[in-house]
Amino acid sequence: MGGTELKTDASQRWMMYSNEAYGSGRIFLTTEQKQAVEEGKKFSQRAYAEVWAKDAALVERVRSFLGTHFHWHQRLAKAGTDLEVIQTLQSMIRGEGVVLVTEQSRSGGSVAAATPAQPKVRSFRESLMTEYGMTYDAATAYIENYNDMVDRINAITDRYANGAASSLADTADDLTENATPLGDAQPFEYQSDMPYGDAEELAATTNSPRYAAKMLGYDKNTFSDMLHVFKPANGLGPADNVIFHDDGSVEFNGHMLDDNIHNYAP
Repeated sequence: MGGTELKTDASQRWMMYSNEAYGSGRIFLTTEQKQAVEEGKKFSQRAYAEVWAKDAALVERVRSFLGTHFHWHQRLAKAGTDLEVIQTLQSMIRGEGVVLVTEQSRSGGSVAAATPAQPKVRSFRESLMTEYGMTYDAATAYIENYNDMVDRINAITDRYANGAASSLADTADDLTENATPLGDAQPFEYQSDMPYGDAEELAATTNSPRYAAKMLGYDKNTFSDMLHVFKPANGLGPADNVIFHDDGSVEFNGHMLDDNIHNYAP
């Protein structure tokens, strides 16, 4: 999980990650990771874009980061003004397409939490136990099963990155078909109340362009080009985060757009 430094002040070093790199494709972040993401958003919101834009070295790092991790921002990274580049970064941090976290002090040591204690946020495991009546072991097995599936699919993606797209899709399908259904796992004691509908919804929607491309059957470069046309056609900016559904419909800020991403296929 390699990050890119945004800036280092007297006590903290702020690092930038793409959302996918920070979560490694997992849908369940730890409580500590979620809190770190929120702290990064607050830090960015307190900053003045005009001030950051005057730091030439900072701007250059942001250009390189956006151009490397977000294909559709390559033109902005090369030709956008310094202020446009910073404003795009801050917008992506707000939408969590980019994650900004503090990792270490200038001296290289870990940074102790200096913010006031935050109200305890209920973890996903606790939600499963409270809302679905699952035991601790059952909830843990549910989370580990899904995260293990993500890790295995990511490993296959890396292994066959240079292979034919059809072979990769077939391999991923085989993995999914051979996986043990969660309902068959012994630790699950409340099968009738398990959130199968939620699991299906998670698998059928995503805000990650990379996974949306796989879900909808496009290679990532083709899908990126489609998205580059789709967004301005629907009044959206490059940094606006949308949710893709498996039928090609697109959601923005809780509302379904009238358009469909499949309409922009080459």
